[in-house]
Amino acid sequence: MTIGEKNVSVAALLGRHGVASAMFVTAFNPFGCELSAEQNAARQRALEAHIAQAGWMALSGEGLDPKNVWSAEASLFVLGATESDADSLMLAYEQNAVVVVLGDGLPRLRLHPRYR
Repeated sequence: MTIGEKNVSVAALLGRHGVASAMFVTAFNPFGCELSAEQNAARQRALEAHIAQAGWMALSGEGLDPKNVWSAEASLFVLGATESDADSLMLAYEQNAVVVVLGDGLPRLRLHPRYR
């Protein structure tokens, strides 16, 4: 997925799972503060447990920096998550932003509530 570029495969995936939205989220590097691999892995495990406990289905992926400044970050594509869910997870896992996709398959950057 690329922010702002409609992705028909993602739209089809949402349709196949009968959900109207999804989000792409990580727990790595809270608010851009680079952590060790071990710290990031522990945070990501906590996020995975949180998502599983909420009953969401999530697909593993990686968040890639198009400018190659940041290393790839383990991420989850959480099917059925809403914009409100995205805000809650950004607050809980100290993320500046997540990617939200609605049924149209257009990935949109959703900023942390304090940046809006």
